[in-house]
Formats: sequence, structure tokens, C-alpha cells
Amino acid sequence: MTQSRTQNSIHNSTVSIITQVLTVLINFIVKTVFIHTLGSEYLGVNGLFSNIITMLSLADLGIGVAIPYSLYKPLAEHDTNKVNILMKFYAKVYNVIGMIVLFIGLSLIPFLGFIIKDMPDIPYLSLIYALFVIHSASSYFFVYKRFLIESDQKGYITAEIIFTFSTILSIIQIILLITTKNYILFLLSSIIIVVTQNIYISNKAIQLYPFLKEKNKGKMEKSDIQDIKKNISALFIYRVGSVITNGTDNIVISKYIGLVMVGIYSNYLLIMNSLVLILNQLFNAITSSIGNLVVTTSEKRSANVYEKLNLVNFWLYALCGICLFVLFNPFIKVWIGEKYLLSLEVVFLLALNFYITGMQSVTTSFRNAYGLFWKAKYRPIVMIIINLLVSIILVHFMGISGVVIGTIISRLVTVAWLDPYIVYHYGFHKSAKRYFVKYILFLVIFLFTAFITNLIVGWIPNGNLIWFLIKAILCFIIVNIIFYLLFHSTEDFKYLYERIRNVMMSKINRFRHV
Repeated sequence: MTQSRTQNSIHNSTVSIITQVLTVLINFIVKTVFIHTLGSEYLGVNGLFSNIITMLSLADLGIGVAIPYSLYKPLAEHDTNKVNILMKFYAKVYNVIGMIVLFIGLSLIPFLGFIIKDMPDIPYLSLIYALFVIHSASSYFFVYKRFLIESDQKGYITAEIIFTFSTILSIIQIILLITTKNYILFLLSSIIIVVTQNIYISNKAIQLYPFLKEKNKGKMEKSDIQDIKKNISALFIYRVGSVITNGTDNIVISKYIGLVMVGIYSNYLLIMNSLVLILNQLFNAITSSIGNLVVTTSEKRSANVYEKLNLVNFWLYALCGICLFVLFNPFIKVWIGEKYLLSLEVVFLLALNFYITGMQSVTTSFRNAYGLFWKAKYRPIVMIIINLLVSIILVHFMGISGVVIGTIISRLVTVAWLDPYIVYHYGFHKSAKRYFVKYILFLVIFLFTAFITNLIVGWIPNGNLIWFLIKAILCFIIVNIIFYLLFHSTEDFKYLYERIRNVMMSKINRFRHV
């Protein structure tokens, strides 16, 4: 990446990660207050309905990925007229999507009894579900302009805005939970803030890009419409695969084990998904720079950057995955108590699934930047079938472990090898053999480091917050020492270290001269 792209990536990543970390901490406070004021049944309902809404997000057809891809080139060429035409088109599409989500979501109300094994004694359950649907549908209005800001390598702007509104929402919800213990007011506040946030971002986009107020000069070319339709049809299948693979666990658990177990499981998902959100901020922040890279440089250069970023990808997700394995249960015990613990076997499988999923982050960014959506359009369908079949079969014999194993197997036999192959074959036009050798090596290193770290940290007793913090610090140090010893002499590590050092030094020098 050029120095400007590197600087944009680091700036966007830094702001995004800081705001996301703070958001996660605030959300943990909200979750803690939620558990203590409303209890495990409301927690289970919250987790289950959240997963149903995740399924409804299929209605966006993956357009959220198609928008940045279609904007990279006109933004790089400063073609404001084409950008304006595209944004007007996406405005209409997202308005339709919002209405579709609202209609389909509300039409599922009569079937709630089938999805929930043991109906909880919670009043106004249908109204609560309807508010979830309204929240999801309202999130689609005005949101398309956010993608323009982020595609123009200015993701830090939207990150700061979202953090501000998220903080306001969390404060309001904590006050409502403590003073009223009313779940409906809790949900209504979320709807109001999300709508307000999207309107604010929309106005900010108009302020940054005044040409959005101008009338279109011309119409979308037929070739552009055909490309968008082709990409969206492929992305919809990708979207189906992702949503069903990620969103069915709670539904399967609710159907075959029970709603209370959904609540316990959702606590682990909250922690895991919080880490995913933080790490995704890093890779989402550099996606626009990757998009600029692939339209302005050679395939050889892009492949070289990809391999460097893949080491970053491994280091971050392996570090977090191992920390999850070692620290999950000690944290849950300190946070909300022993009755909310899952077995160590389930914890290990969750950490492994987290790592395997995370290892696709850089590959997905490059696949999206190259627009290679069509090349593996049937892969998500295969992943769905494997995931559902294995999960439903194994849940009868292994409980939650079987559900997680179904997800892991479905990823390993599909996305883990096919997406990298597509990026190398159609994007870089070279063999992916080197990638797969590294992938296996990385997996072995992850498992070895997880075993060693758990063995060492396991000597420290479980107990209060102080002991947990000691475990966490030791886990972090051990993993990073092992990784440093293994990678510090590699070309990829040296390159990354030098690039980051140069950018940081330039910022320090600039600050000194202010």
C-alpha cells in the first residue's frame, strides 16, 4: 500500500478499534444490568429474537457489500456524477428492503410457538417480537450513505458518530432498566436512537459530498446495471450462507434444548461477537484501502500485501481465540456466576470456531474488492446444508457441542479453502498452494499455543476479579511471546513492523512541529 493508503488504514483502524472497544465495554455494563433486572428468560428471548432478526437481514441481498465495490473505481477517478447516480439507485433499493423486512418479519408472529420449545411466561411476547422487527426494518432507511463515507477511506467519521449514539443509547437503557424494568421501553429507545443516528449520518454525507443534492446527469449504464444484478444475485447466496450459518445456532438450541440454555449460550456469544466487532473494525477500516489498491496497482503488488495482512489476520484472531478458550469460563464466573457456565469442551469448540471464521477476514476483504462474488455462488448453499444437517443430528447426542461442531465442519469443507483459491486464481492469477501450507501451519500453531497457554494459566486459581486479571495478563503475554519467537525473523513480520513504524514516526514528527 502507498503511504497515503497506509495512513488512511491506520487512522481508520485506530479510531474504529478504540470506539468499538469502548462500545463493547459499555454494552457489557448494559448486559449486566439487563441480567440482574430482567433475568434469564428475558435474556433467552433477547438472544432468540436477535437470531430471527439476523435471518431477516437476508432481505438486503448482500447489497451492503456490493455498494463499496461499485464505488471504489468512480471514487478513485473522482467521477462524482457516477457516484451520485449509484447512490440514488441504492436509496430506492434500501427503501424497498426496509419494507420487505417489516412485512416478512411481522408475518412470522403466528409461528413463534413453533420456534420456542417452552413458551416463557412473558407478557406481550408478540409485541416484543414486533419491536425487534421494526428496529431491524428502520435500520435500512438512510443507511446507504454511510457506505459512501466508508468507501472513500473516511470510516473514522462514521465510527465516531456511531459510538456517540451507541453511548447515548446505553445510558438511556441502563436508566430505563433500573427505574422501570420495562423491556418494551428498552426496545423502543433502541429504535428511536437507530433512526436518529442514520438521519445524522445521512446529513453528514450530504455535508461531505454536496453533489448528492444535485440532479443526476444521465442514467445508469446497462452494463453497470447488469454487473450490479449479477453481483447481487451471487451476494444474496453468500448472505444466505453467512446468516444461516451464524444465525441458526440459537434457533436449534431453542428447539431441541430449551430457551434458558439459549440465554446461557448468548452470554458467550456476546463476548465472542464483541471481539469479532472489534477485529472487524480493523479489517473493515482497511477494506476501502484494499479496494483502492486493487484498482490502482498490479496483481503482484496486491498479492504481496495480501500475504502480509494474512499474518496480521492470524496473529489477532489466534491471540483472541486462545484468550477466549483460556479465559471464557473464569470471566463468566466472575461476571454473572457459576450457574451460567458451559463445559470446557463447548468453550474450546467456540474458540476454535471463532478462529476458523476469523481467518477468512482478509480473504473476504480482497474477494469483495475484486468483485469475485460470482465465482463461488453455490458454496454458501453447500455450507448451509452441511451446517444444518450436522447440527440437528449431533445436537441429539452432544447437545450444544454438536451444534458448534456442525458450524465448524461446514466452514472447513467450504469457505476455508474455496474463497482463498478464488482470490488467488482469479484475483492474483497465481497458485494458492503457499497459502494452504501456511493455513495448516497457522492452525497447528494455534492449537499448540492454546494447549501450552491453558496448561500454564491453569495453575492460577479461579476466584475473584484480581485472579482473573492475572490470568488474562499472563495469557496475553504467553501467546504474544510464542508468536514473536516464531515469526519475528520472517519477511512478512519485518515488512509490517517497518511500515507501521514509519507511519507512527511520521505522525510523531508532525505532532512535534505543530
